[in-house]
Amino acid sequence: MTDVSAEDFKMGMRQLAAAVNVISVMADGSPHGMLATAVCSVCAAPPTLLICVNQSASMHRAIRERGHFGVSVLAEHQFETAHHFMSKVASERFTTCDWDTLATGAPALAGALVNFDCEVESEVNVGTHTIYFGRVVALRRAENGPPLLYHDGNYAALGQTPLPGMAAKQC
Repeated sequence: MTDVSAEDFKMGMRQLAAAVNVISVMADGSPHGMLATAVCSVCAAPPTLLICVNQSASMHRAIRERGHFGVSVLAEHQFETAHHFMSKVASERFTTCDWDTLATGAPALAGALVNFDCEVESEVNVGTHTIYFGRVVALRRAENGPPLLYHDGNYAALGQTPLPGMAAKQC
């Protein structure tokens, strides 16, 4: 059996369309956040989700130290917010979007389809990443609307081909 190269794996994973999310935490008196597609439900009782964070990312340390995190599921109309999070340095990511907090104090983006506020229940290290399991302690749902998706290096709308001008920057 031949090993799958990291590059082939990455190219294959680009075909997995996923919701665009902001993972956030309040640390050192400031909001910190990153874009992520690696968010998944685990179970409904108790309400639990998971996120995957690269161990070299500053968010990794912040989540581990604080013991909580937020997940804001972006709506299609929040493309500019996603672009801002990709193009700005960490200290500037929350400067042009409205946000508040729920139970844990983790930042929750206004206008998101849903904000999950989570306490870390456990974590598992796998290769370069840590999988954080978060028990959802609070959530806020907005009106139903189309999610912002990421597929094959582009932002896309549900049920549509990628929209003009919505190309994502390569990480």
